[in-house]
Amino acid sequence: MKDFTVDMVEQTNTRYFSIDSGDRKEYLYKKRTGLMQREINDKQVSKSIELNSLADARPLVTGKISAASLKTRDKDIPFNPGKILRDNEHILDTLRQLQPKEWKMIVRSNHTQRIIIKPRHKTKKTTFTYFSLLIKLRLEDQREVIEVGEGSVQALKFNQDGLCSRIKRIVDNHRNSKPRQFSGKVPVILNSGDGAILFHEILGHSLEADYIYRKQSPITFGDIGKPIVSKNVTLVTAYDSDTFFKGIPCDDEGETAQSSVLVEKGVLRNVISDSFYKQRLGLKNCGFSRVEDFTRSPLPRMYALYLKPGNYHPEELIASTENGVYAGEFGDGKVYFDQDFFRFNIREARLIKNRKLSDPLGSIVVQGNILEVLNSVDMVANDFRFDKGISYCFKDGQTINVRVGQPTVKINNLYV
Repeated sequence: MKDFTVDMVEQTNTRYFSIDSGDRKEYLYKKRTGLMQREINDKQVSKSIELNSLADARPLVTGKISAASLKTRDKDIPFNPGKILRDNEHILDTLRQLQPKEWKMIVRSNHTQRIIIKPRHKTKKTTFTYFSLLIKLRLEDQREVIEVGEGSVQALKFNQDGLCSRIKRIVDNHRNSKPRQFSGKVPVILNSGDGAILFHEILGHSLEADYIYRKQSPITFGDIGKPIVSKNVTLVTAYDSDTFFKGIPCDDEGETAQSSVLVEKGVLRNVISDSFYKQRLGLKNCGFSRVEDFTRSPLPRMYALYLKPGNYHPEELIASTENGVYAGEFGDGKVYFDQDFFRFNIREARLIKNRKLSDPLGSIVVQGNILEVLNSVDMVANDFRFDKGISYCFKDGQTINVRVGQPTVKINNLYV
């Protein structure tokens, strides 16, 4: 296996502000600078070093680098707690009017700059600025914490009317939910946009090269070029109109994916890999090495995952469903590769009865066999949307931002 080294110098500025139903406020600011050095031969070894400044990395990196190459452009991010409260008073008023048992509003900003250095390669730089607003609330007589949020890479501004409308709708759905037992498998229609996080969980992770190499995934290297899921599924890692990761031209090894197509009309074209597993599996494509921060070890991870639109009008999907479930807001999920099984939380659902939307169901859990469910993607609408900017991914103790998007989708063979 070809040996190589990668150095990643990182500087991160993070701000956090919260207020809760007891009028308790918290403000935090953290700045960190560090170096991650990664050596790859027949195995991977990473070490991290905390630094006082970017310039301190110069004598430590592998090979020679100029002082100019270690300079980054600081970004002034206004983050005033008083202004945040004034700007989001509409959301706070909505929460007070709804009178949940408890609530909390959390606002964050993060600005991360990375310099990636490889011997005999051009030094590369990435930058990612991210803002988010998250509402956590709990209703009377309910243990579950409901989360509603929005993220942005543009500014510390959010769609207040949209957020308030979502909060009211979700609270109303939970307060008026009617328990229902489902026997056997039922069709589930996923709302456009955030619904693609389910594909991220059950198909995206199945295509990550470390899981494939260790034979944990239901997908194998030999499946490349073969149909693996429904022909209605075309999955890509780039969408021309999306600028969410525009400041990240390469992965955390300085590599760029050669192709954005993972699955084309059900046929596997590429997998999600870093350089290490690219060599181990003999792949043509990499560019998906990601790390939460300089103290961690990089892993094959997704940046973005998009399900391409189909030809149906979204109302046709509901009209084609005698009895089923409509999923409107999405939570987290977990894949159990050893059982070829997954579970996924839906934060707001409604019953579909006699081909029409019916009773609110509150939160539900959908689950099933990974490949059986992916082969039962029945209808894909034409109303593609991106998520609301607050999708995250958890893997091996690391949490990172991800991006997803899709049109409305109907999937059969799900247990609810």
